[in-house]
Amino acid sequence: MTTTATLSEVYLQLMKDDPRWTLIIFASIYTILAIFGIVMNFCVVYVTIRTKHFNNSANTLLAIYSFFELVHQSGHFLFAYNVFWGHDLMPSKIVIQILTPSYFAFSCTTFLLFFTSIDRLICVLFPLRHSNNIFVYGVVLPIVGTCGFLFVLLPNSEPVGDLLIAGSMNDVALDPHFSQSNYAFTMYSTLTFILLGTVAIYVLLAILLHFRKASSNSNSHQFNLRIFRSLFTIVCVNVGGYLLFDLLYFTIIMNEAIIPDLLTKWKWCQIVGILLNVSAASNAPILYFTSQEYRKAFDKELQMVVRIFSRNSVQPN
Repeated sequence: MTTTATLSEVYLQLMKDDPRWTLIIFASIYTILAIFGIVMNFCVVYVTIRTKHFNNSANTLLAIYSFFELVHQSGHFLFAYNVFWGHDLMPSKIVIQILTPSYFAFSCTTFLLFFTSIDRLICVLFPLRHSNNIFVYGVVLPIVGTCGFLFVLLPNSEPVGDLLIAGSMNDVALDPHFSQSNYAFTMYSTLTFILLGTVAIYVLLAILLHFRKASSNSNSHQFNLRIFRSLFTIVCVNVGGYLLFDLLYFTIIMNEAIIPDLLTKWKWCQIVGILLNVSAASNAPILYFTSQEYRKAFDKELQMVVRIFSRNSVQPN
């Protein structure tokens, strides 16, 4: 397929196959990841609400982050709906409108990782100060999410002809109207800068906690150590996923010298998107295996759910 081909032509070529295995395989993987991610991230939100001592800023921000990942991953159902129910292609503008909540949440998750690192840095530098900045984050995040969505919407606000897509969230990134604009470069450069800043802050946190380890045995310091382990693992997995997407997108996927064919670009973009969504679904498993407090909370709520279902399954004689 030539470099001047459109996404509409890519999908028309993919739909010529009978059965359309490429579309079916990618849609199935995204659907499975979305269901798993939504359930796992909902568990983090639910456990945080149910557990009284999870009322500090770190746990609250983790719950907010998981909620936004939940909304982000819900956008993949549109792709599955079009592929499995035979609705096939939709105008790109309509797809963007339907996926507004997911693009909004995607923008918030990236910046929320940065806000969480700032919150932990404040708690380590000022251990006697309770960092309850949730109100500030609640004001900033909608602004960030709106700005992120506008970065996606504005380049597509001009006429795009007869461009039809199947509803994959990655299609916007491959639309030449967006990918070849200054908006795309500004957006991905900003996200990469924020993600690298998040990593730098966590490296600084590791150094600070290491030097304070021998001199401090306070409850707040021990809590900072425990939550740092979980957050550091989450950041490594999630930031790694986002950075991998940005890196591969600019250096390989959009590099005409390496991948001149739009169909191949589409496939690579879907593969990298799958890796990104694996990281987005990992919050609950990471917290379960790295945090004793979260493991106890998950086990407690799971036992309660099992008892409820066991009680309902008992039929009267």
